[in-house]
Amino acid sequence: MTAATTETEPGRVRPFADILRDLKRGEVIDEAAILLQDLVRAVVVNGKKGTFTLKVEVSPMKGDSTALVVAAQASISPPKGQPAEAVFFADRDNNLVRDDPNQIALPGLRRVDIDSPSPKEIAK
Repeated sequence: MTAATTETEPGRVRPFADILRDLKRGEVIDEAAILLQDLVRAVVVNGKKGTFTLKVEVSPMKGDSTALVVAAQASISPPKGQPAEAVFFADRDNNLVRDDPNQIALPGLRRVDIDSPSPKEIAK
């Protein structure tokens, strides 16, 4: 007998991972491993739970009552992250802007970029 048609001993259950390895020459099990890794990454980043699903479908083969068609597909439902949000104001033309167009500007004030270097101390 060849490896693909090897039967198990009577009363012995063939390991599920072996069946997955036989589907598409191992592509299903490899894809499942990558999806699981993606799910773990999303759970760690978001601090919320997610799910991994492996759907296996077994159906009789048309025209051959002794053959079965086995299909498997892995999928994940990762946790959703928090939506990006910020405060904006509508200007006269209904464009979204960061500064309130109705606020009177104070002379001498300027915006400081977050990426700017930290301030230096002034010697006393």
